[in-house]
Amino acid sequence: MNRVCDISKEQLSEFLKQGYTNRKIEKLTGISKSYISYLVRKYELQNLYKKPKYDTFILDKIESKEIAYMLGFIIADSYINNEIVEISVKLEDIEILYLFSKILGIEPKIDETLIKEKKRYPRARIVKKIIGINKFIGHSKKPERNVPILSKNLEVYLLRGIFDADGCITWGYRKDRNRLWHKVSFTSSLSILISVQKILYKIGISTIIRPKKGEDCFILEFSNKADVIHFYNYLYKDIEFIPLKRKFDNYNALCLELGEFRETTDKSTILSSATDLSVECAETTGEINGSLNNQSSTQDYNS
Repeated sequence: MNRVCDISKEQLSEFLKQGYTNRKIEKLTGISKSYISYLVRKYELQNLYKKPKYDTFILDKIESKEIAYMLGFIIADSYINNEIVEISVKLEDIEILYLFSKILGIEPKIDETLIKEKKRYPRARIVKKIIGINKFIGHSKKPERNVPILSKNLEVYLLRGIFDADGCITWGYRKDRNRLWHKVSFTSSLSILISVQKILYKIGISTIIRPKKGEDCFILEFSNKADVIHFYNYLYKDIEFIPLKRKFDNYNALCLELGEFRETTDKSTILSSATDLSVECAETTGEINGSLNNQSSTQDYNS
């Protein structure tokens, strides 16, 4: 697939006029996608690329918990360019995209590409042009995004969306002290975390924000038992709305260990998810222990 061979300007022009992407031309000819891009520039055929057309969704107000949650998730973990929003999650969390699909009117697409050396794993994604999105988040680029002020009854769902995208609950046993340790954290840009900190302060939870070593992002965290339980009760007061059940069950498993379990979920499910008590997984699309997701888009308009 990576062999390099020539293709005439006329042949390449015809492929592009038919709307073929670089990826499809690669499959048809065996010429690498990167070399095709080089030839397009060499032959000055860039104008023949057909830009993808997107259906639009107009976001003019936040009036439902579903949209508040989706907005929080978009703020924390999406790629945005000219109001085109790409949301990508690992396949086990595709349930989130099913919720967004109902709102946006678009079905998730499955990408089963697996390239471990490039840290590319099977994903599910949706891409939609959301007109007005920047009005609510301030800027397309994540480091410059803000969290909008919503009514108290919707603010919790906004925070839930951010938590499911960029937050995690980690916990386990310290053998040297024979006790349970626990910590809630969010890993994101400073502007987003400052907004999250203000929301948590309003409900009586004190937090710290620190730079993440070796990465261009920050971590907000708290570990006081009372705060951890208070956050759980605040975040999951509405147990009829659980877009990401995995994270809810893991939090419940911790509460069960702390003796603070509420009769809200099947205990057998919770115990099975608590088999490894050393750590709970981090962001929906990140790595273990709160690694910040790579915000560069996997979307290739010319592939």
